[in-house]
Amino acid sequence: MRAGPDTILRLIAIGLGGIAALMAAIELTDSVTPPAGRAPATRDDDPLRAELMRCRAITPEELAADAACQAAWAENRRRFFGPGGDTSGGDE
Repeated sequence: MRAGPDTILRLIAIGLGGIAALMAAIELTDSVTPPAGRAPATRDDDPLRAELMRCRAITPEELAADAACQAAWAENRRRFFGPGGDTSGGDE
């Protein structure tokens, strides 16, 4: 008894489907869960971070009049770019 091309292709498809199902089952049972005791990534001891979070919630009109927010954003830019960094934002 000789198997035709349709039978061979059907067996290959069934085999690949079985392998795919097996791999999916392995992936689902081997999923990584984050540790339960991990602390959040935010730091509450940084007053600049708290001020920036407050400033993020205000409107642009309020931001223009709020000197504390402008100073906080300037300090954040200074920390990011470092001393003597170019903060102009232009391509000159």
